[in-house]
Amino acid sequence: MTNGLSTAELVIYVILIIPILYLLVKHGRNGLLGWLFLSFFCVLRIVGGGLAIKSSSPAATIISNVGLSPLLLATGGLLHEARSYRIHGLDAKIEQVLSLLFHMLVVAGVALTAAGSAKLEHHQQPIDKDESIVKAGIALLTVSWGVLAGWTAQSFTAPRATHNVARAGTLLLSSIGLALVFIGIRVFYSLVALSTERASLNPTTGSLAIRVVLGFLPELIATLIYIAAGFATQNAARQARGEADDTSRKPHQAPYV
Repeated sequence: MTNGLSTAELVIYVILIIPILYLLVKHGRNGLLGWLFLSFFCVLRIVGGGLAIKSSSPAATIISNVGLSPLLLATGGLLHEARSYRIHGLDAKIEQVLSLLFHMLVVAGVALTAAGSAKLEHHQQPIDKDESIVKAGIALLTVSWGVLAGWTAQSFTAPRATHNVARAGTLLLSSIGLALVFIGIRVFYSLVALSTERASLNPTTGSLAIRVVLGFLPELIATLIYIAAGFATQNAARQARGEADDTSRKPHQAPYV
């Protein structure tokens, strides 16, 4: 049954990466990071599923633990896209700084989690130190999820732009709010699993029911939510460029007399 889940994961994400790559092209510069990291997430799940089919190798366990990071980074990238369409008078420089700080937080979390997991899988001493490193890493990823949740909530209260493409921003923002619920389930599952070290909660060898309900399904549902929202807003980048061109031409138009 474990191999069955790994096979299903591999096949599903091989299929899902196709529309995600299409959306990567359609959403242009504003959506580049979001859809690029979502494609990276699919690649990690494909590789992890392939490794887990053969055996519960250390590499499969490590990939499972760090696989959350591109999903969190994808959410941050999609949030940037939504904010760029929806929020009036958004400061691009401040937005870039905030995005950089968020990326640094996630990278720090995944680096600690991967380093600690690798040592634990090889039973390197001292184990207590490695366990502390893993717990610190997953704690940072949990904080990253909290930052995304707060950032998304703030985006709903920010002044809304009046142009038509703001509707696409609102739709993307709503999809992020919904997806964060499922991503939160997955994040806290990892936090509890790595903190308690219960065998039944192990993300690669634990109880099949727990792995499906708390691990596989939340990630899949979040990914499907993003894909659906991506197709619904696939023309937003072109519409935004068109509205920007119209705005830039207006001051140069001669008045009617």
